[in-house]
Parts: sequence; C-alpha cells; structure tokens
Amino acid sequence: MAKNTATASRAQRSTGDATRQPTRRERRTLRQEAAVNAAFTLAEREGVAGLTMRRLGQELNVDAAVLYRLFRDKDELLLAVCERTIETIVTEVGEVPGDESWQDTLRRIAEATWQVQTRFPAITTLTFARTTGGPFEARLVELQLATLARSGLAPDQAVLYYRTFVDTSLGLCAHSAALSSLDPEVQEKDATAWTRIYAHLPADEYPATRAHIDHLGSVSRKLLYDTTMEAVISAIERAAAAA
Repeated sequence: MAKNTATASRAQRSTGDATRQPTRRERRTLRQEAAVNAAFTLAEREGVAGLTMRRLGQELNVDAAVLYRLFRDKDELLLAVCERTIETIVTEVGEVPGDESWQDTLRRIAEATWQVQTRFPAITTLTFARTTGGPFEARLVELQLATLARSGLAPDQAVLYYRTFVDTSLGLCAHSAALSSLDPEVQEKDATAWTRIYAHLPADEYPATRAHIDHLGSVSRKLLYDTTMEAVISAIERAAAAA
C-alpha cells in the first residue's frame, strides 16, 4: 500500500498505547486512512480508470457500500487522496531555516511537488486541479504566501505570483504525470517523433526546425520544469525589485 512518512507516524501514534481501545472516531479515521492508502495503490497499479469505489472495495475486501459510510462520494475520497499528497509535500519541505532565502524556499517547494508527481503520476493526474480546504493545504498556502511576503511584494502582487507559482508548478507536474501514465509503447512513440518525423522534414520548408533538430529531443521533463520554475522565481525577483 502507498504509505508516506506522515502516514507511518500516524500509525505509530495510534498504536502507542496498546491497552487503550480506539474510540469510534479513531476507528473511522483509521478506516479512512486505509481506504486512502488503498486508493494510492490501486490508482498507481491500474491507472486513473481503475480507481472506482467498486474496485477500491474489492481491494479492501469490503462492499462498496462500506466506503460510502466513510466518504460521502468518490469526490470526497479524491479530495482526501489529494490532501495526502499535499501532506507529503509539507512533510518533505519541513521547517524553513531562518537563514534560508525566499527563493530557496520556493525552490524546495517546487522540488517536493515534482517528486510527489514522480511517485504518484495517476494520483497527480486525478487531483492536481483540486482544492481540498484541508489542514495541510492550508499550511502549504500559508507557507507560500509567507515566503512571497518575504520578497517584499505588496499583498496583491504576492497573491498574483503565488497563483502563478502554484499553477505553473501543478500544470507542468500534471503534464509529466499524464505522460508517465501512458502505455510504454505510446511514450516511446511520442518521444521518438522528433527523430522519426521532424528530422526528415524538408529543410527548405522547415529550416528552423531542421537547424534545431539535434536539440529538440534532448529536453527532459525535469529540465523543462526546473527552467520554468526558475523563470517564475526570476519574474518574482524583478517584481519585488520594482515594488
């Protein structure tokens, strides 16, 4: 089952007192966490289409009706799954050192976000555009706004660049996750299009393409992501300097 460090810590806390019986609320929480863990496993094994309440029930050896007692509907389950990915990002970023620049804090958030989509591409594809309203999302929003405030931006500009940073990061992560979720032969077909198709275009009709063909296929998704996020950080620096 897909378990991150935060999940393991919760499990340790829940078993810390072997003599105390869990309350009804605690039992419900544990069942919800088990369902979220199983959802990670199921989605990454069978893809986006595989995550249904019926299949999740089979994964947990329970009737799907049991899941509807834990979550109002599939959407509430997806939001819980999304909140778990955000919890992973918050945990991996950790505390911000007092001497860390705001630029480096943003870089660490961007890197943690990328690593989550690398580990869970199907989950990223399902949830990247959602807003959970959960406690870990609130912590991440607070962290990013506080980080941008340290740059010296006015509140309206801080919010603008917060949205720019987050939406750019999530959009590129979702793009990479969607590609990773394709069948391997389809990924190979797309990856070799530059050499199979574009490298053979007539140079007199497509001179710029042919002049750059040796480099067009060499840009990795991670390089594209890092370059784009650095461009966003540079734009924030320019806006802060002009404030």
